[in-house]
Amino acid sequence: MSSTPALRDFFHPVDPAEIADAAMKDHRLFRNTNRADAFARLLPWERLNTLITSDALMSGRISLARLGRTLPLEMASLPGRPKSGDWVAPEAIHNLCQQGASLVLNSIERQIPAIAAMNAMIERYLRCETFTNAYVSFNRDSAFKAHFDPHNVLILQLHGRKRWWCYGQKDAFPMAGKTFADDQLPAAQWEGVLEPGDVLFVPRGDVHRACVEDVNSVHLTVTMTPPTGADVFARLAQQTLGEERGRRYLNVLGDAGARQDDRDALRDMFHRMVDALDLDAFLADADRLRPAARPFNLGLLQSLSPQTEVQPALRRRIDLPESQSGDVRVMIGGTAVTLTAAERDVLAALLAADSLTIAGLEATLPGRDVHAAVAGLARKALVFLFDPA
Repeated sequence: MSSTPALRDFFHPVDPAEIADAAMKDHRLFRNTNRADAFARLLPWERLNTLITSDALMSGRISLARLGRTLPLEMASLPGRPKSGDWVAPEAIHNLCQQGASLVLNSIERQIPAIAAMNAMIERYLRCETFTNAYVSFNRDSAFKAHFDPHNVLILQLHGRKRWWCYGQKDAFPMAGKTFADDQLPAAQWEGVLEPGDVLFVPRGDVHRACVEDVNSVHLTVTMTPPTGADVFARLAQQTLGEERGRRYLNVLGDAGARQDDRDALRDMFHRMVDALDLDAFLADADRLRPAARPFNLGLLQSLSPQTEVQPALRRRIDLPESQSGDVRVMIGGTAVTLTAAERDVLAALLAADSLTIAGLEATLPGRDVHAAVAGLARKALVFLFDPA
């Protein structure tokens, strides 16, 4: 598992290997970067404000929360205003935030391509599923009470400062989150303030809470969920359908002898499948089944320049068939995708580097029509395009 220059540049001066090591060992990790603008470009205040709409609140893309309680939507409107059309009142949102409410932007990667590209890059490195929420707070009250999550969390501080407390892991490998009252908390194992650009990794099950240190705070929480042993057995269960014994009805109306025959036959099948279990093959298959992020890139194809940044939308590094001139077929997200030889080479270069400009691709692949290949990959929603402006 090696990191790319683009990944190292994104987290600099934090070594991505430190994050991977913390995830493997279930250890907490805090790193101060002294790079105030490191993550701010992912969600500038100007862009954030355009996301707060009536539709976003009604659909659940954005919620208002305070101390673990989701606030009623009616509180986002002025008294007497009907909840139809553009009913959200900015003054009501301001009042709620000053009273301690936080805005929670759920799965914000669906709205912000740069965050979707970040998620995909993290997934390719850590081989886990991700989604990202943004938390916007203006008061010392928090969106949530002290709690632990049933997944790993990587916290990136974008704007403002936020103080965090971590209390340790109370349950081993929890499958659901849990909240705690203040009088249930032990002494904090760690306390620190995240400045813009700082990184905090909180492992699954580690109880934590936070509050705004100054006037406001925006941070991202990248939820990271690697596969579990239960996922392996779920895949084995799917494979049993390829065998007659797995598809056959159980003899529910038979006597004890018939049920014993069923049990013996199933045990034989399960033993054979477990003995043949290949975790590398399981992970490679999971990589091929993970769908790409599939950005639209509308309008960007017509303005490709040497400085246009290109990033792969694939969430996993997969093996691409070799091709000298003809088309190749690749399984991405369980779907066969046909690539030209040039598209295949460009995609391979992007998966190896995580991010390259058009000029960088042309230097890497002399003789290839990089513009045409990038345009083809963009139309197939296999790359992100970012205007240098």
